[in-house]
Amino acid sequence: MVFYINKQAVEIKTRFENAPLTSPNEACAAIGMLCRIYGLPIPEKREMVSEMKQDLHTAIDGKPIPSEFAEKVLSLLEGYFKDDPVTDEIYELLKYSYDEQK
Repeated sequence: MVFYINKQAVEIKTRFENAPLTSPNEACAAIGMLCRIYGLPIPEKREMVSEMKQDLHTAIDGKPIPSEFAEKVLSLLEGYFKDDPVTDEIYELLKYSYDEQK
């Protein structure tokens, strides 16, 4: 898997209306990006994307959204309803997206 393409896909989708996340790769890239933006540590690997999303919400609910970009990424993630497994490769993508988020 080419990690930067998945992260870049999320970034590009923030510029459009109705451009949903289409894979667990993009969803986990978004989670990694948001954790970095919010100043959170890299999240613990969970079995399913829904569990990763819930852990993120537990950590950020009630906190102000730090930027318009973060708001758009969060909105994209909220629109992702598939409950896919988080493979080791997808988790590595999440960590890459975290590390590469500025």
